[in-house]
Amino acid sequence: MAGVKQHFIPRFLQKGFRIPSNGKEVHSWMYDRRREARPTNHKTIGMEGHFYAVETEPDLDDKITLVEEKVFSPLIDRLRRGELDDVGIRELPDLLAHFEIRSRHVRQNMASASDACVEYILQRMADPEVLAQLLRPHLTLDSPAFAQAIGEMANADQIKQLLAQRPDLLSGEFIDVLVLGAATHITALLPGTKDMIARAVKQSHVRVMSDSVSPEKRADRFKRLSYSLETYAPGDLPLGDSIVLFHVTGERAFRPFLDKVDELIHVILPLAPNLYLMGTAVDYKGPPIYDMPREIARCSMDYFIASEDKPHLADLRHQIGSNAQWVSGAEVNSMMDEVIQKLMLGEP
Repeated sequence: MAGVKQHFIPRFLQKGFRIPSNGKEVHSWMYDRRREARPTNHKTIGMEGHFYAVETEPDLDDKITLVEEKVFSPLIDRLRRGELDDVGIRELPDLLAHFEIRSRHVRQNMASASDACVEYILQRMADPEVLAQLLRPHLTLDSPAFAQAIGEMANADQIKQLLAQRPDLLSGEFIDVLVLGAATHITALLPGTKDMIARAVKQSHVRVMSDSVSPEKRADRFKRLSYSLETYAPGDLPLGDSIVLFHVTGERAFRPFLDKVDELIHVILPLAPNLYLMGTAVDYKGPPIYDMPREIARCSMDYFIASEDKPHLADLRHQIGSNAQWVSGAEVNSMMDEVIQKLMLGEP
């Protein structure tokens, strides 16, 4: 039965980054962008109450627990022992697809992108001038949308007759009053959008994972890679809250989540401070030559964990989140402005 406290960063992965100790409690150093680094119990790292539960899908946490206990946790243990056999290679694409979508990082990005889009549109439509320009082409008796809206009213026939006799009612002061009232109503919707979007995103995320904890289309992208276990010589590799790191071609070379158009070079899964799994596309040769802890920090949304307290890791706190968003605020505004402009011009 699913518990109340659900980890979106699995503890069997976190334990590779534990602070050396003989005690029963397991801790890691947490490097949070909001506060100083501190030892933190694994019970509370990457955990949120009822994270994988909604009324329509109450059993997702049980599904995840089952596949992780039977397949993914044993696979991680084998990898940490340096064992990468044919069975493990067949299981890796599902493991990576699972880690890519299971974290809060995914949900936060979905929510922030959706919230930014909706907020931008509502703010623009709350401007009476913009709203009037959008509505005016549809406020005619020839408009299907307007005709449908009238047809759903109890006194539809009388309204149609009145508007046929007084077409001036669909212009001038009448429209100004109508638009101003609509704009005021839209403004009142803004404060409630965040909670509404957060609920919708959670339901969507849970539904997708309930269908499959390792979506096949995502796993397929990882089946074309060659895999190796690599030593990280400095021995202080962190684990980010995005879990996996993707190195792709193009201007934005590192991502916490793959877009369908991304051309993958490497996928990196930290396993321990001195060990990581690397998947490499067939067209690329050689190990990564970039600063891996830095890119992990930049692609983390809120924090990363490590087994040691080191000054250079503490310095990376200030870069957390700088490359974590799927779509930047400026990109959202640009896309939404284009949408609004097309609507105002009547383009499809």
